[in-house]
Amino acid sequence: MADDIEKIIAKAIKSADRSIFGEDYTKQAKAVVKAVNGAGWAIVPTQPDEAAVKAGMEQIEAGRYRPTELIKALYTSMVRAARL
Repeated sequence: MADDIEKIIAKAIKSADRSIFGEDYTKQAKAVVKAVNGAGWAIVPTQPDEAAVKAGMEQIEAGRYRPTELIKALYTSMVRAARL
């Protein structure tokens, strides 16, 4: 998995700015975030903010999910809410 994300980032940086001098690092960073998100990955903080917690809480309904399905639903909704 780490190889995949490293390849995505390297490709995004390479295609974002081909100039030798005066590189636009903001442009490169935006290209990386766009490439990572487009490949189905997400850059999220290590601690959830209020929006991510709320999104996770909204997924909880008693008896609705099996434990594995609940964790997947929580994770997906929280990452989606926190995604850059």
